[in-house]
Amino acid sequence: MNRLLSLCASLALIAGPAAAAFQAQRIASPAHAVKLDGVLDEAVWQQAPVHDNFFENQPLDKVAAKVRTEVRIAYDDKYFYIGVKAFDPDPQALRAPFTRRDKISGDQDFIGLFLDPSGARKSAQILYINPRGAFTDGIYSDTNGEDFAPDFDVDVATARFDGGWSAEVRIPFSSIAYAAGQGAPWNLLVMRNMTRETRYKMFSGAVTRTSNCLLCFSEPVTGLQDLPTGLNWTATPQLVLRHGHEDVAGQPRRAISGHDLSLDVKLRPDSATIIDATVNPDFSQIELDAPQLSGNTRFGLFVQEKRPFFLEGSDIFQTPLRAINTRAISDPAWGARYTRRDAGSDLTILTTHDVGGGLVPLPGAYATNYANQDFGSQATVARANFKQGAFAVGAIGSERSIDGGRGYNRVAGPDFSWQRNDTERMRGQLLVSSTTAQPDASGELRLGPRTRGHAAFLDFSHEEEAWAVYTLLDDLSDGFRNDNGFFPQVGYHTYVAELTSKQGKSGPLDELNFYFHGERRFDQAGALIYKDYTPGVWMRGPYDGELNIRIKPRNRMRVKQGGELFQTAQLWFRLDATPGPKWARISAEVELGDEIDVAGARLGKGGFTQLYARLRPHDRLEFEPSYALRWIDGKSGPEAGRRLYTEQALQLNGIYHFGPRDTLRMILQKARTTRNPALYTSPVAAASTSGTSSFVYGHTAGLGTATYLGLTLSDGDTPGYQPKRRQNELFVKLSWQI
Repeated sequence: MNRLLSLCASLALIAGPAAAAFQAQRIASPAHAVKLDGVLDEAVWQQAPVHDNFFENQPLDKVAAKVRTEVRIAYDDKYFYIGVKAFDPDPQALRAPFTRRDKISGDQDFIGLFLDPSGARKSAQILYINPRGAFTDGIYSDTNGEDFAPDFDVDVATARFDGGWSAEVRIPFSSIAYAAGQGAPWNLLVMRNMTRETRYKMFSGAVTRTSNCLLCFSEPVTGLQDLPTGLNWTATPQLVLRHGHEDVAGQPRRAISGHDLSLDVKLRPDSATIIDATVNPDFSQIELDAPQLSGNTRFGLFVQEKRPFFLEGSDIFQTPLRAINTRAISDPAWGARYTRRDAGSDLTILTTHDVGGGLVPLPGAYATNYANQDFGSQATVARANFKQGAFAVGAIGSERSIDGGRGYNRVAGPDFSWQRNDTERMRGQLLVSSTTAQPDASGELRLGPRTRGHAAFLDFSHEEEAWAVYTLLDDLSDGFRNDNGFFPQVGYHTYVAELTSKQGKSGPLDELNFYFHGERRFDQAGALIYKDYTPGVWMRGPYDGELNIRIKPRNRMRVKQGGELFQTAQLWFRLDATPGPKWARISAEVELGDEIDVAGARLGKGGFTQLYARLRPHDRLEFEPSYALRWIDGKSGPEAGRRLYTEQALQLNGIYHFGPRDTLRMILQKARTTRNPALYTSPVAAASTSGTSSFVYGHTAGLGTATYLGLTLSDGDTPGYQPKRRQNELFVKLSWQI
């Protein structure tokens, strides 16, 4: 395999580099349209200029790609087309399983497209395609990485040929946000991923490991002229039918049957503007959130947004601080959103009426408290971002007003990003808050005295061939609160510095880095909350293997105000690898040593383990088992050596693909927490269990048009604290895009 790749690389160098820019070919007439079958045999593909100048980034850096990849671009009055031919010295080794949308991963062969219609090189629509025709889409930005939650209207077809595989992509211009007639050209970066005995990553631009700006290497798309600007719209009604019941110990059975009809509307008055509206949206999750260990945590846990209405322009909301977190909106009765993008700016405004039913985080320096969201409220957020060369300057405004005059929470402030070059970046943000919705003696939010606060953030990163440095400063005052964001902790300031020494290739390792992480966090009174001085080593080798080891010899942590400052010693490591087509991915994370029992405010011995695997016994069948365990034993006194606390979470995901549009999915989850009440001075539950089983058949006819039939079984039990509960539900969900 390596000899074949080396020969291909030599031939590519002899052939010489192609032109840097991508050149789009106009399709002359409907008679010359592209037949979307994955085979690049239409006349337009023969006429379109070829871009085949690719560079390897992994396992080696700054060398010509060892295999040939050809990219062609075409367009007509309605669609933007990308054609790719991926030559392969061993086509039988292609890893091309069936997979659901947004589930392309590094253990597969795939082509990645980063399309930036603004030309600003700040963010891009992304599309990953494997040889089976499965794809992942979403948004990418250099400051926040990949976000696969948004879905776009796109069609993909792939085919095999003697010596590789090919793909044709058709994207309606109505699915691309751009300002027609803008002076700056679109930009495109193409990535190719091959996983064999190791992982090969290649780019159409000279992306290097020293860069912290992937989109800086995207290249202009020339030749795009007279692009469409007209009005278009879609409407997506959804119908959900439910039949089930809930049993709670000591209470009569409660029926949960019913039906809901909702409507989503998307209007594009021009190519750069999108208006979204929703009425009575159904936000039932077709895929359950992964379980997280929370029994020994003091702060709220972040949950990724998956609900379609909130995903349009979601990258615009991304800032250094999580100033906007749409998962804080529990149950909207209706919502409206305006989004506009052009070469120099992004703007989005969203407002919804939240019926409530969730929890409102009340953050502090040592823990997150909560108030019941037993009220309706109007949640409104706005974000503007202005881009000029290396600079981007933005601002955020946010308000949550509780119905009945029970108070408000308002947040506003600027942010900036300065990408000085592809190796150096600085970011900053300042937010100020004003709040009159205050918790009363019972913990409910009522109109109260106004409090103010601020949150400030500044970080800097610089990469070189042999070293890298990262620094961060932040300060969040005691009075700061953001009910539309995610701030589980306030009332502190932090100093972070991380230095990395890069050793490059070393023996069988493709990369070897030594690093040192230093972090100190203080409350507003100056008391130390957390101190972390950690040396570590990170290495990458065969089978896309990564090993990260950290030694934490003398860390310190305080878990309550005025409490003891504990000293801990821990060993942490994480291992990831791609062994082969059937064992597609394995991952293990382990932490051993001193652990703080938060409920008992004491130091113990224990650890944390998380195991994960992606198994493909067949191209149509995939399993993803995961298991997490945290435990703490007493360290001194009468509890020495005795188990204080154990928490476990098990999840098994399985999916069978009948074809590209039909799947049967299974999710099994089980969680259990146990404590020894005799070893605690305050009351604690001896055991708490919960479980969920979900089985869903799905047929997807197209974007917005799908049918789901599912069964969900769930249970929970915390003896002495919450009665045993069982819930069973059969549902049908229909959506059709007009």
